[in-house]
Amino acid sequence: MLATLPHDLRGLRDRAILLIGFAGGLRRSEIVSLDHGKDDTPTSGGWAEVLEDGVLITLRGKTGWREVEIGRGSADQTCPVHALTQWLHYAKIDFGPLFVAVSRNGLSATSERLSDKHVARLIKSCAR
Repeated sequence: MLATLPHDLRGLRDRAILLIGFAGGLRRSEIVSLDHGKDDTPTSGGWAEVLEDGVLITLRGKTGWREVEIGRGSADQTCPVHALTQWLHYAKIDFGPLFVAVSRNGLSATSERLSDKHVARLIKSCAR
């Protein structure tokens, strides 16, 4: 599925979404509700912290807060931490929603949070 994605800003974002979602066993609504930091936005469902050994994701669920640890992969092509850091670097995200829309020309990230429907469409199109 990763091989079907282009090597542009949109592809970086979608690669990070697929890898983080799979490695963390996250629901699509949990993926798109993540923020860069704690209390960045009022609509936040949690936040992600990139650490030396991996990523620590803190999520607000129906039964309270939970933490999901995602370790580094053995290869950069399939490492969720590498994919996330690449997306954050090239999209210049240091505050607010973690996964946002990309401009029409594909050169910059907007401030608009993705919907969970985007994740569903992404998985269907990659699987096809």
